[in-house]
Amino acid sequence: MQFSRKRFANELYYYSNQMVLFLVMIISLTSGSWKKALVTSLIVLTFMLIQTGLLSLQGHIPILRLLYSLITPAAYSILRATLSDIAFTETVNILLWGSSIYIAVFQTLTLVFRKPFWKRFSEIALSLGSALIFILFYAYLDLRISVTASFAKGEIDAETMAQALRIQSFLAVFEKFIRAPQHLFALFGVISFDFLLLVARMRAITLEHRLTRIIEMPQEAKRIIDASRQESENKDSEESPGERQPEPADTEPPESLPVRSPTAFFVTVVSSDIIGFTDLSEQLGRTEATALLNRYYGIWTRCAGSFGGRIASLSADTVVTIFGLVDADRSADRALNAAYAFLEEMEGLKEDMVVKSLPNDIKVSLGIHSGFVTAALLGPPGQQKMGFYGDTIAIAARLDSLCREFHQSLLVSHATYRRLALESQVTLERFSEALLRKSTRPMPLYAKKP
Repeated sequence: MQFSRKRFANELYYYSNQMVLFLVMIISLTSGSWKKALVTSLIVLTFMLIQTGLLSLQGHIPILRLLYSLITPAAYSILRATLSDIAFTETVNILLWGSSIYIAVFQTLTLVFRKPFWKRFSEIALSLGSALIFILFYAYLDLRISVTASFAKGEIDAETMAQALRIQSFLAVFEKFIRAPQHLFALFGVISFDFLLLVARMRAITLEHRLTRIIEMPQEAKRIIDASRQESENKDSEESPGERQPEPADTEPPESLPVRSPTAFFVTVVSSDIIGFTDLSEQLGRTEATALLNRYYGIWTRCAGSFGGRIASLSADTVVTIFGLVDADRSADRALNAAYAFLEEMEGLKEDMVVKSLPNDIKVSLGIHSGFVTAALLGPPGQQKMGFYGDTIAIAARLDSLCREFHQSLLVSHATYRRLALESQVTLERFSEALLRKSTRPMPLYAKKP
C-alpha cells in the first residue's frame, strides 16, 4: 500500500498516540535535566512516528496492527534499560504497556469483526479505555510532579521517590486523585470529549454498514437476477434466436394506480439506449439483432422488477423505466441501484456475445431524472392502455443522449442526486453542467465514480 498523508494523520490522531504524547509531557516536565528530557522526548517521538508510519501503511492487516502498536512501549523500555534506571513495576511502565496492549487488541478486533454490533462494541471499549488511560496518565503526572518537587527540596530520598512511583503506591494515590474536587472539571472534560469521538465513530460504522448494504447489490435481488439469467440461458439452448418473441413490457397498471382520469405522480425515470444500435444491428443481422434486443429487454425487466420499478415504454433500443408509481419511498435510490444492476448484467451479455463470436463492443447510456409524470389511459378508442408523459421523461431522455457527448454510461440529474441517500450519493461524482428543459441556468450532472 502506498503512503498516504491522510492515513498517517488519522493514525497520529487516533487513540494509540494520545498516551505517548502525554508520556512525552511527563518526561519533559519532571526530568531533572532539560537536555536529558529533550533527548528522551525526541527518541520516544521518533519511535512513535515510526509506529504511526507503519500503521498507516499496513495497519489494515490485523496481526501487523497488533505488533506495530507495541513499538513505542518496547522502545521506551529499551531506552530506560539503557539508562539503567528501569523498574518493571514503575507506574509509567505498567501504564504504557497496559494501555498499548489494550488499545492494540481492540483495534485489531475492530478490523476482524464484520458485524456492526461487534464493531460498535469494540469502538465503545476503545473509547472508554482511552478516557481511562488519559485519566490514569493525568493522575500519574500529578503524582510525579509532587514527588519530584519533594525530592528536589530534600524532603524524601531517591529510594522513597522510586517507591512512591511504583504501581503499588499509585493505586492508593489514584483513589484520592479521583475524589479530589479540583480534578472533577478535568475529568468531565475528558469524558465529554471522548463521548463526542465515540458518537463520530458510531456514525462512521453505521455509514460503512449502509454503504456495504446499498452499494453492493442486495443478495435477494442478485439471486433473482442469477436465476433469471440461468433461465434465459436454458431457453437459448432450446430455441433458435429467431423463434423468440420480445418480452412484453409491464404496461398493465397496478390495482392501486388510478386509471379513470389523468393523475400526476412524483417519480424517478430511467431512460436507456444502446449506443450505435443501428450500425450494430447491421453488423449482427436481423436474427442476432432481434435476439440482442430481446435479451436487452429481459435484463431491464428483471432489474426494474427487482427494485420496484416498471417499464413504461419500449421503442427499438430505447427503454423507459419508472420508479415510485406505487411506493414513492426512496424511488431515486431504487432507480440508481436498478441502473447499477443493469450495467452489471450487461457485462454478462457482452461475455455471451464473445462466446458466440459476435461483436461485443456494446455500449449503453442511461439518464436518470426525478420529477412529476402524468399517468393516463392513452390510445385509440377500445385500445387504450396505461401510458406516461411529461417533462421528466424528456429530461431523462436528454441525459441519456448527453452520455454520448460526455462518453459516460450513466448521468444523474441534480433533482435526483439531492433525493438520494448519502450512501448512494457517495457512489457518484459531480461531472459537468448542462442546460436542461425549462431550466434558466446550467444544472449539475453527476456520473458514476470510476
